[in-house]
Amino acid sequence: MDWDTVTLLVLAVFGLAGLILTMAAEFLSKLPAVIEAWRRVRATWREGDDG
Repeated sequence: MDWDTVTLLVLAVFGLAGLILTMAAEFLSKLPAVIEAWRRVRATWREGDDG
């Protein structure tokens, strides 16, 4: 294994880690809105409201 391969492997690992962290942050930032929408759906379903 030469230094070029090691360098590319390190870059790939850090790129993947950055992508995963970005996706996790995006998911966590949208999670409260999803939970609130789900609560509204459940409340509407329980009330039997057609509108």
